[in-house]
Amino acid sequence: MTGMKKLLKTMATIGVLILTLNMYGQSPMPDSLRFELLLTPAMVDNIHPEGKLTGSVEITPGKLLLLSSANQFYLLGWGGIVPMAGKVSGDIGSFAYTSDSLLMVIRNNELCTFGSDGNLTRLYTLPSADMGISPGRLVMYIYDRDPDKEKKSVFIIAHGGQYSKLFDVPSPVYSVAEMGDFIFFPNNNMVFRYNILNKEMKAIAALPEGIVIKSVVTDPVTGRIYFSTDNSVFSIKDKNISVINDKLGGVLRFFDGLIVYNPDKKVLVHISGLENAIEKAGKTKAPQTSAQGKKILTNQSVIDLKKNGLSDDLIISLIKRNKVDFNLSVDSVIEPSDSNISSEVIKSMRQAMQRQGDDNGNNR
Repeated sequence: MTGMKKLLKTMATIGVLILTLNMYGQSPMPDSLRFELLLTPAMVDNIHPEGKLTGSVEITPGKLLLLSSANQFYLLGWGGIVPMAGKVSGDIGSFAYTSDSLLMVIRNNELCTFGSDGNLTRLYTLPSADMGISPGRLVMYIYDRDPDKEKKSVFIIAHGGQYSKLFDVPSPVYSVAEMGDFIFFPNNNMVFRYNILNKEMKAIAALPEGIVIKSVVTDPVTGRIYFSTDNSVFSIKDKNISVINDKLGGVLRFFDGLIVYNPDKKVLVHISGLENAIEKAGKTKAPQTSAQGKKILTNQSVIDLKKNGLSDDLIISLIKRNKVDFNLSVDSVIEPSDSNISSEVIKSMRQAMQRQGDDNGNNR
């Protein structure tokens, strides 16, 4: 009877969540779109974890969700959340399942396996104590999350346990996702695509400076890529960026829909029916930041975006979404032209300045 009460309480909370999203201005949800609130602050408080929940979530071989605090794993399902095995020694930093269902755990600066007896067995000593791990189809990816390290690296671990460095980047890496011959990862305010075969790296999406992208996942069936900040979730496909949710972000996983997990807010949501909803809604506008934090694009901003590998379509999209302060005098246009900025982008810069001037005139 207690389990039934928990289930009814959870279902009631789901209804409140859906209502709340509509009140916040979320687009009307097609019949196929469904939000399921699977974890609430009250559920977390009931288990009395020691310290905060870690920023990892995985799907177990039994199709449950695996969460953790620093020293305890938890299983989350429709019946609630319960501890898995006993407490572990050391601090759990990140974890992920291999393709053959072996749970690999980063504890302090060690890569470990989690055995059926509930104990961690060390495999390797890692270069840093603050590293994350993500699964691939045949390999695992380990990456530096420590902002104080001069170089942040992404490593690949093949079967047999050997690991090697793929590349270095300037900012912490918080997530890696795989699709085909590509891996995708966020770095600062951008999402990058890395070709494992030819080692080519290219930025495919960008948010205004000052906004940090924390997680990325892929849907191999549709080819859609999802990425998130602490407060918002986006998707990109065929260069079209859509806003999934601008009220809740966090750690993403994809399993029969999108899982959004925010350990700081103690909330986990499962969103299904996304592809149909996105296709029906078409391309949507990216959320605007506050007036104080909104990025103002300049000539140099556009040059920097081009140097970072963004396509013309994405640069034009950013120009249309943000405030601008371009200098388009004859002498000033020479610099973008010398930096391989296309005529289409320069045309968009002119149109943005004209449009912004018209808006300012109408607001007087």
